Amino acid sequence: MAYQRLMAYFTVFAIAAGSFGLAGCSNSASDRKLRGQVVGGATGAAVGSLFGSGSGRAMAIGAGAILGTVVGGKVAE
Repeated sequence: MAYQRLMAYFTVFAIAAGSFGLAGCSNSASDRKLRGQVVGGATGAAVGSLFGSGSGRAMAIGAGAILGTVVGGKVAE
């Protein structure tokens, strides 16, 4: 169980690091904001999947995706 949790954290970190690196390669402000929202949503969903179980996990994934989308858009502005 500990190994699976460690791999989940590593996966989230790898996705976030790679996504933020790619999001910085954009030219226009609207492209950066859109990419920031997509990256933030995906990262938020991945982090949310680490919490809860059953329907609680589904709610955590949804909340993480929404929060990540908002934060990713603001960071990319």
